[in-house]
Amino acid sequence: MKLIGQILNELGADGLNGIVLYPGACCYVKSVKSVSDFSPKKIVLRAGGKSVSIEGENMQIGEYFEGDILIKGGVMAVRIE
Repeated sequence: MKLIGQILNELGADGLNGIVLYPGACCYVKSVKSVSDFSPKKIVLRAGGKSVSIEGENMQIGEYFEGDILIKGGVMAVRIE
């Protein structure tokens, strides 16, 4: 997904880390190391040395390739801890 990388770069984001959120539709996260928890209401990822919690309704993992993950469904919140 080179386009997402180009967009993040234009916004001044680190080329290795990034989260793109489309509320109510999907969430794209780069540099994911693992999926710690998974349910239709909450997905917890390990990325960039931090924990990323994604909350919403009817969520599912759409695609996971080379550390990038696409979460589909009614994504409403992202928390980084």
